[in-house]
Amino acid sequence: MKLIAFILMMFLASSQVADKPAAIRSSLKSLVISKSITYKNLTIFPLTRSFTPETEYVTLDEAMKRNWLTIREIGSGEVNFVELRNTGSDVVFIMTGEMISGAKQDRMLRDDVLIPPKSDWLKVPVYCVEHGRWVSVSSAFKSSELVVPNELRQRARITENQSQVWDEIASSQDRLGITSGTGAARANYEDEDTKKELTEYTKRLADIPKIKANTVGVCVTTGNRIICVDIFANNDLLMKYWHKLLKSYVMDAMHETKSTVHKTETQGLLDALSYAHTVSIGTPGLGNLFKIETDFGKGSALVHRDNVVHMDFFIEDLHDEPEWRLDMRRDQRLND
Repeated sequence: MKLIAFILMMFLASSQVADKPAAIRSSLKSLVISKSITYKNLTIFPLTRSFTPETEYVTLDEAMKRNWLTIREIGSGEVNFVELRNTGSDVVFIMTGEMISGAKQDRMLRDDVLIPPKSDWLKVPVYCVEHGRWVSVSSAFKSSELVVPNELRQRARITENQSQVWDEIASSQDRLGITSGTGAARANYEDEDTKKELTEYTKRLADIPKIKANTVGVCVTTGNRIICVDIFANNDLLMKYWHKLLKSYVMDAMHETKSTVHKTETQGLLDALSYAHTVSIGTPGLGNLFKIETDFGKGSALVHRDNVVHMDFFIEDLHDEPEWRLDMRRDQRLND
């Protein structure tokens, strides 16, 4: 019955393929899953592609260091919006989940955004990741040089709810046994025991994007679950974000068990995503931002000039296995 349900889901979803931009469809179809790499509780499947655009993107951190980017509160402050301006000569990419600190409270970017050169002030959606502060400590934001812990990025993507973001920060700090006077998400990374774990993992897994020059993304697993898929336009952009993303993945894995996810399950997820429904939701910057929706999770894709700049996807329920995954497990047992 589960296999029949899975086939029916795929058939119904296939009727929506025409709604999916060609760039997203071709990006998913062209991916090849490489041999997994494991350290302790984290198993990562690198994703490669034979052809990748050579477009170079300036990141948030790079733009800040070049003094191109200014990010500030809107008026007296709005919890879920900030405004920014790029005075530089190149396009700047900011990834969903990147943290900015200062001003009246720390925030994370809600969505990927591509800021044009010499831009006007743009109003950009964010989530607050510091619940207990509403006092200005600086006139503008700076980059925290961190991506929020992966489960927080997942909760934000799935629920699209500020209260759920605050709840996840509180829950994660309970799990870590730490306290933050203002409920700041960055405190999770500042705990001394956490720093030691992060150092161990990052030393072992830091070179994953370097193994193959055509690696453009990863499927990340821990315990019995796939926690995230991140896909970039090219290896260069993945390399720029890897140190941040790896830390965010480790935050999920530290208190999990060794991964039991197989390559067949990873392939099953990518195949299912090829039939996912997409909806254009608009972006304050360049390109088109699409929401990716399935019965088992959500994601997004930022497309610019027929290329996917970044795509992410998160499983909705971290504990119950979706139909496609149960079928992959059953087929694996039969093949064995």
